[in-house]
Amino acid sequence: MKVKIDGKVYDTTKAERIAEYDSGLPRMDLDYIREGLYKQDGVLFLAGESGARGRYAKNEETGGKIGGEDVYILDGSRIAILGKGRGTQKEWIELSAKAIDALNEWIDVRGSQPGALFVSLPRKRPRNG
Repeated sequence: MKVKIDGKVYDTTKAERIAEYDSGLPRMDLDYIREGLYKQDGVLFLAGESGARGRYAKNEETGGKIGGEDVYILDGSRIAILGKGRGTQKEWIELSAKAIDALNEWIDVRGSQPGALFVSLPRKRPRNG
């Protein structure tokens, strides 16, 4: 996907893919979503597509919604935490400048292989007896 925002071209084929998500639903499903987190010239952006109930949905002339695709530039002060609850909830949190720097350092170390940026580790449970 390639779009021009404020005179700058963001191109998923030339940017570094950091993470990707696919709902696993058929493309025609209202809740379908597929998106990737990319880094190009130091700027993080989301590029993706969704069904009519997703973040990339477009308004139809008749008043309804249809699936669509788009690019969102991450403003550098917020991040979405996905997978809460049953894995479908999302929570936006504000990040400090220090946290943004740490996140960018982690992305540099982690590399561009597909998958989540962070995963939860199972807690060690104390043994009984």
